[in-house]
Amino acid sequence: MKTLPTFAMSALATLLLATVAAADNRRIEFDVLLDKKPIGTHRFDVVPAVDGSQRIRSVASFDVKILGITAFRYRHQATEQWQNGCLQHINASTEENGRQTQVVRAYTSECVVTYAYWDPERLLQQQTLLNPQTGEVDAIRVEKLSDENLMIRGSSIATNRYRLHAAKLVIDLWYSRSGEWLQLESTTTTKRRLRYRLRS
Repeated sequence: MKTLPTFAMSALATLLLATVAAADNRRIEFDVLLDKKPIGTHRFDVVPAVDGSQRIRSVASFDVKILGITAFRYRHQATEQWQNGCLQHINASTEENGRQTQVVRAYTSECVVTYAYWDPERLLQQQTLLNPQTGEVDAIRVEKLSDENLMIRGSSIATNRYRLHAAKLVIDLWYSRSGEWLQLESTTTTKRRLRYRLRS
């Protein structure tokens, strides 16, 4: 029986690994509501590489209108590079009502974790998280709440619910039993209710 040349086997292995990585790509996309009114979307793309690293791309766009006039505009984009569960590099830009901020940093000697809602196994173990909008490190506390069912895409799904106490924010998170991020709710500084609803 003939065997493949070494270079051919190497190429085949690379192709197979790339195919597996592509199959593991995840897009998590939410409609964002403020007091039950749609104001925009927030999308997360989780892209694994063959070396075990991950690239996370986040894009958010919100517009709050009052009587047809835009009272609040928010745009956020971030690209994060992860290796072995630690943030290696972040490039984030935010526009909030015309005010621009940017966070560009590399981390080589410490394990930093951002608000990685897409990875509950890691997120919920942390005591501090890097805020990609401000570049500041927030002290957090995680509280396990009572489990409940959510209607997702027309089906009732059993979920695990957690609450993050972070800086001036309180953030509620819902995950499926398998760890899929399903919903987020938070109260703004003006006491309004912000909710991320998974897109169908």
